[in-house]
Amino acid sequence: MAVAENPAGTADRARQAIQASGMSQRRVARAMGLDETKLSKSLSGHRRFSADEVLALATATGVTAQWLLGNADEVSVAPPHLRLGAAGGEAPDDGAGETGEQAVRRRSIVEAAWELFSRHGFEAVRIADIAEAAGISAAGVHYHFAGKDELITAALRYSVKLAFDRQIAWLSDVRDPSARLDRLLEMQSPTGPSGPSEWSIWLQTWNRLALAEEPDPEYVSLYARWSQTVRATIEAGQRTGAFRDGDSRAMADELTSVLDGLGIKLLTGVLDAPTFQHRLRGYVARSVIRPAESS
Repeated sequence: MAVAENPAGTADRARQAIQASGMSQRRVARAMGLDETKLSKSLSGHRRFSADEVLALATATGVTAQWLLGNADEVSVAPPHLRLGAAGGEAPDDGAGETGEQAVRRRSIVEAAWELFSRHGFEAVRIADIAEAAGISAAGVHYHFAGKDELITAALRYSVKLAFDRQIAWLSDVRDPSARLDRLLEMQSPTGPSGPSEWSIWLQTWNRLALAEEPDPEYVSLYARWSQTVRATIEAGQRTGAFRDGDSRAMADELTSVLDGLGIKLLTGVLDAPTFQHRLRGYVARSVIRPAESS
């Protein structure tokens, strides 16, 4: 489990994140599902944040796990829509200029939309449903978002940030290339903790783009982040000799395509979870891992 290498530095950044979020410490603790006393101890440096707590804090306050941890990992590529920097400067670009309660309200709207879209589908969810789930008026939703199209884009961005934060929190201390790739694929599979919801958002995005007349450049950049992370992971393994030589871009394209196809089969009931994992690991063993030399 990855935790802060510099607890004092992470505690300081955590305090900054909470202050910049406009939320009270009690409210943040509640959003994290953490006892306020434990949060206080972590903020004072008397207790380390666990990986799950770093993820929860990053989600609650809008910063990234990378900034909280002071992490310089270059394998997990940052989402293009995040401005990496000090607390309050890592919110998505479309929320620029919003601070305090406005930023909190915006995050609550996006989280509500993400949850409802993933469970019920874009077409079935109304602005009124999102407003009710977020605890605000429909006019309050429209203050931040012109309509559902903007909200589904924000929900996709939210999914991408969740994935990036997971990778930073859970992969940074995994040095073995094979173990790192295995963990990365496990975290990004539909079998992961928030996998079904995240995949639901991606599937709906794919469906909408398949019917669109023109490609969406933002989607291309968001998917490219994932492809680049896989590619960087493969290249790291190639440098150590753990992975096969070859065109890392092509290998990443093929691996992500295999994962996408198997993931769709799992979500639609064509495959069960054990078969999904067996097929994915089998592909990695055949196409990515360098075979042991015969004696």
